[in-house]
Amino acid sequence: MLHLSKHLSATWVWLLALLVSVSVAQNPSPQASPSTDRDHGIELYQQGDANGAVEALRHAVQGDEKDGTAWHYLGLAYLLKGSRDEARKSFARAVAVREAALQPTPMAASTTLDPAGARQKKSERFQAAAESLEKYLELTKNPDPTLLEELDALRWYRDYYGGTRNDEEIITTKEATTRLRILDKPPPNFSGTRAAGRGSLRAVFSADGTVKHILVIRKVDPEFDRACILAAKRIQFEPAVKDGRPVSMILEVEYGRYIY
Repeated sequence: MLHLSKHLSATWVWLLALLVSVSVAQNPSPQASPSTDRDHGIELYQQGDANGAVEALRHAVQGDEKDGTAWHYLGLAYLLKGSRDEARKSFARAVAVREAALQPTPMAASTTLDPAGARQKKSERFQAAAESLEKYLELTKNPDPTLLEELDALRWYRDYYGGTRNDEEIITTKEATTRLRILDKPPPNFSGTRAAGRGSLRAVFSADGTVKHILVIRKVDPEFDRACILAAKRIQFEPAVKDGRPVSMILEVEYGRYIY
C-alpha cells in the first residue's frame, strides 16, 4: 500500500506539472508593445545604460517604424555607446519621421475649439523635428547648405506657432481683404535628377513680395527637393491685403514630376 501511495503521489505531481506547462503554452506572457519598449529604452538611456537602451529602442522601432521619439533616442543611445555612424543614421530616420508628421491633416472638431492648443502642438512637432536635425548635422561633415536652411525654417515655424515670433503680421485667407495673387510660378529644373513624384513645400509669402522660410514637408529626393525650393523662391505674386496694407501668408506649394 505504501508503495502504491507513493506511485500515485508521483503520478499526481507529474499530471500537475503537465497541466501547468500546457496552461503556459496556451497563455504565453504578453510581449512588450513598441511604446513600452520605447519608454523602457528612454529610461535605460537616462540611467546611462547604453547597451540596454539600444536593445530596447531597436525593438521599439522594429515594432513601429513611425515612432520619431524612439528613433531620436536610439540615436542618443548610440552616441552614448560611441557608435557615431549608427547614431547619425538613427537621427536621419528621426528627421524623416518627424517631418512627415508636419504634413497638414484635416482639423478635428476639438482642434478648432482650442486654437491655442493646436498651435502649441504644431510648435512642439516643429521643435521635435529641429532637435533631430540638429543632432544629425552635428554628426555630418560638410553638411548640405539646404539642410542648414531647413533647420532655420523648422526653428522659425516652431517660434511662430509657439507665439514668440511677432516680426511680421501673418493672416489666413479668410482674414484677407484682398487675396494673394500668383503672377508667375516657374517650374522646377529637374535636370539634375531622375527622381519622380510629388513634392510639397510650406512657405511664407511675405508682405514684401518674397517667398521665404521654405520647408519641404513631403520629400522625394535631395536634388528633386532642392529644385522645388529654388523654383518656389522664383514665384512672383501680389501679397494679400488686409485693411489697405500688404500682409504675409503661410501657404502650401506643390510640384510634381511623373515619368511614364
